[in-house]
Amino acid sequence: MTMKTSFVFVLLSSLAVAPSSSECFDKSTYYAIDHDIEAIASGIDNEDDLVHFYGGIVRLVAHDFMDYDRNSDTPMGTDGCIDWGHEVNLGLWGSIWCDDCDLTKLYNDKYSQLSKADFWVAAANAVIRNLSVDKTLDMVDTFLWGRKDADSCPGQGDRVPTGSGCREIEDVFLDAMGLNWRDAVALLGAHTIGKAHADFSGHDGYWMPTAVDSLVFDKQYYEELVRRPWRAHNIGAKEEDFIASTEMTHKEPQLMLKTDMCLWFDTDNYYPCCSRSNRYFNGQNWCDWEEKLSDSECTRYDTDNSRMEAVKTVVEFLGGPRPNENNGPFYKSFASAWFKATTNGHDNLKAVSSKCW
Repeated sequence: MTMKTSFVFVLLSSLAVAPSSSECFDKSTYYAIDHDIEAIASGIDNEDDLVHFYGGIVRLVAHDFMDYDRNSDTPMGTDGCIDWGHEVNLGLWGSIWCDDCDLTKLYNDKYSQLSKADFWVAAANAVIRNLSVDKTLDMVDTFLWGRKDADSCPGQGDRVPTGSGCREIEDVFLDAMGLNWRDAVALLGAHTIGKAHADFSGHDGYWMPTAVDSLVFDKQYYEELVRRPWRAHNIGAKEEDFIASTEMTHKEPQLMLKTDMCLWFDTDNYYPCCSRSNRYFNGQNWCDWEEKLSDSECTRYDTDNSRMEAVKTVVEFLGGPRPNENNGPFYKSFASAWFKATTNGHDNLKAVSSKCW
C-alpha cells in the first residue's frame, strides 16, 4: 500500500555524515538521525501525510516491541522483524518501510552499519522529541543500542494487540511484556500522534480533533479521552470502536479504540455505550447521532477493580485541574515505559557514547 502522496526524500549529501562502524554509537550519530528525520518531514507539505509519516515510525517500533513475550521460548521484542503480510501490520510496509520509502532509503544510505532495530528506535525517539512541546522529551540519555535483527519472526503478528479492549492490555503489556498499568497507559498516550486508516486497520480517524493537533506529542490524548462525548461506533463489526465526531463538527473522524476507552470505562463488559449522555448538538443528544445510545451510559469501574490503576494514572497524566499545560507526569512515565518496552529481552545493550574515536 502506498501513501496518497509520495514523500519528498531530502538529498543525503546535505545531511550529517554518520560513523561507518557499528562498534560505536555516539550522540552525534543519534542526533544525526534526529536531524535527518526532521529534514525528511520538512519536505512533506500535506498534514495528513506528515501525520502518517511521524505516527507510522512510532507504530513501526511499537509493533516491533509489542510482540515480546517473556514466557515464550521465542520471546522476540525489538529485533527489526515484522510480519509485513499480517493484517495487524498493514500499512507499515509500502508507506513507512519499503524499498522506495524515505525511512528505508535513509537507513540504507547512511545507517546500515546499525541494526534495523536500533535505527527504528532512534528514529521513533526523534519523532517524539521533535513533536514534544518545545522539544523537551529527549530520550537520548536512556537510549541503548546493540539490538540484533532477526531474519524471521513467525507468529509475530499474532502477538500484536488489535485494539479490542483491556483484556488485550493485560495479556500483552502486563503478562507477556512484564509492564504495569502505568506503563501501558503511558505507551497508549502515543496515540496523541498518528491516525488510524480504514484500509489498514478497519478503523478510521485521528485520536485528536484535527491533523494539526496530531502533530504535537503531549497529554491531550488523556484530555480527549475524559472530556469528549464518545459513542460506540461500528457496533457488531470486527472493528468496534468509539467516535466523537460528526460530519458537521469535524473535517476528519475522531476516534478512540476500545483499548483506549477501557482506560476510563469498563467497555470490555459494557458495550455499546456512550460516555456522556448529557451533551447536545443542535438540539440532538450527541449519543444518538447514528444509534440511540443516550440510555446506555458507559460504566465506570468499581473501586476494587484492578483496572482502577489505569484510571488513577489517567488522572495523574491530566496534570492537575484543567486547563493546564503540565506534561511532566506523562513525559516522565512515557520515557520510563518506552525504555522498558524497547529494551525488553535484550542483554548487554550499551548507552550512546559522548564521542566515537
